[in-house]
Amino acid sequence: MKRTCIALSMLMSVVASQGMMAAAIAQEAVYKVRLRDVSTGNANQASVFSSGDLDREEWVVVTVVNNKQVKVRHTTSIKNKFWGTRQWHDHPATALRVCISDGFDKKDCQTANSDAVAMPSGKSIYDLAIDFKYSEGGNLYTRSIQLTPEVKPEQAAN
Repeated sequence: MKRTCIALSMLMSVVASQGMMAAAIAQEAVYKVRLRDVSTGNANQASVFSSGDLDREEWVVVTVVNNKQVKVRHTTSIKNKFWGTRQWHDHPATALRVCISDGFDKKDCQTANSDAVAMPSGKSIYDLAIDFKYSEGGNLYTRSIQLTPEVKPEQAAN
């Protein structure tokens, strides 16, 4: 009887922890937006030996945590022309500014010198304009984005 109770309590603790982990994962909404393709190369761009970057993509990944925090990272995907595979390079934001957007006007801005900032209470990600700074290849870049309601969060993988 004692063994059964111990086994049952251990099983319940595992089930409860799994439930809490699933709830924690469900609290993140991840939005991935392709910014642009960079095609600034040379005349031999199509050659596998070309050093051009025709097959380079830029993305921004915005993660909303518990509807209270916004995290941003810039990522670059570069295609290996010989093998056809892609390699991803993440660049977390080094500074963020999140503002309530009213057309082109921005108000009630919150800033942080990190990749995360508090989200204004009562606002959705679609109400915000996001400015961020990141470092890539030794250079600092700034970008601005605003998600439209057509951009939906990525579905969680099971």
